[in-house]
Amino acid sequence: MRRKGGVIMTVDSKDIAGASAGVQDFLSRLDVDLVGVARLDDSGGGKLEEQARKLLPGTRSVVVMALEVYPEFLDLATSQRTMGTANLNDLLRGHTEYLGGRLTRAAYDIARASRRTGLKALPLSSQGPAVDARFFQAVLSYKHAAAAAGLGTIGMSSLLVTPRFGPRVRLSACLTEAALEPTPTPADPTCRFCNICVSKCPSGALDYPQNGETYTINKFACRAYNDAAGGCSQCVRECPVASPIYD
Repeated sequence: MRRKGGVIMTVDSKDIAGASAGVQDFLSRLDVDLVGVARLDDSGGGKLEEQARKLLPGTRSVVVMALEVYPEFLDLATSQRTMGTANLNDLLRGHTEYLGGRLTRAAYDIARASRRTGLKALPLSSQGPAVDARFFQAVLSYKHAAAAAGLGTIGMSSLLVTPRFGPRVRLSACLTEAALEPTPTPADPTCRFCNICVSKCPSGALDYPQNGETYTINKFACRAYNDAAGGCSQCVRECPVASPIYD
């Protein structure tokens, strides 16, 4: 019995495979554009496993979901406007808030499916988990979890770049004790290393990566400009990967 008196009971190790199969089947019914799984048992340790198991010690799988940010909204967003005029960034903000609500619901749906089988789960909002403000470092990096889950690779912009949408995605995640089938990672980097995001960054926060790194970013400069300008999405808009301009 996985339930007793309305209380979810823990699952014996011999039952994990069967319980996990139910959660695995549920993933195909999620109302999202992309979904991927990083299986911690296959990760060989590392930062993602450390972060996930600090939040949920029994985590076996990290599920990451994505929804497309429509380029029609990005085309209207700007960091420069005349005082008193309509702020079209509000249209993009409303769009991403809507996407965020759907993604958060999807994370909770996975958690509910896990818990119904007796497996613990921790749904994480699309707004992101807690952040250490001293370093602008999240307790769990969604973009790196998404890369580990096969949704794309990290580009020169420091963002996740997906083959289908480029960096135009919002993310959410769910940690679960279910042992889910991992998603293969892309064979080649999705980022073209074309340097467009670096050259177009209005804050100068991006630089060409050195010493074998994938990206170089001054997080403090990026955040300061974003706050002062009331929003900035230049690196997302300019990326040629999956852009309608280049399709």
